Amino acid sequence: MCLKHGVSMEERDHSNCPVELLACPEHRDEQFVQMSGLGANDPLLAEGDAECIGFRHKNGNATVGFCLWCDKDFYLMEEVWEHNDNDVEACPEVQRINRAKLNGTDATI
Repeated sequence: MCLKHGVSMEERDHSNCPVELLACPEHRDEQFVQMSGLGANDPLLAEGDAECIGFRHKNGNATVGFCLWCDKDFYLMEEVWEHNDNDVEACPEVQRINRAKLNGTDATI
């Protein structure tokens, strides 16, 4: 499922869309425990509770994610959507890479 467009990845070209890397169903619980800081005996949240997972930024604030390109933290899903709207227009790193591609220069990260 494309996070930006809300349709199957098989529909249209999503090569410029953001992606979320998830563990396979067999390893999902293990990934959740590692990423959330929960202990092995802590109860896991239900499948639909993604916004309540409890990921924390290094400063202790709860986050829902971050940009792999510019490392911006997101505290609300609306921030994620705004950041990723219009071909990730709000991300300075993606825009820098896009400008370099247009100019034919090296876009090394």
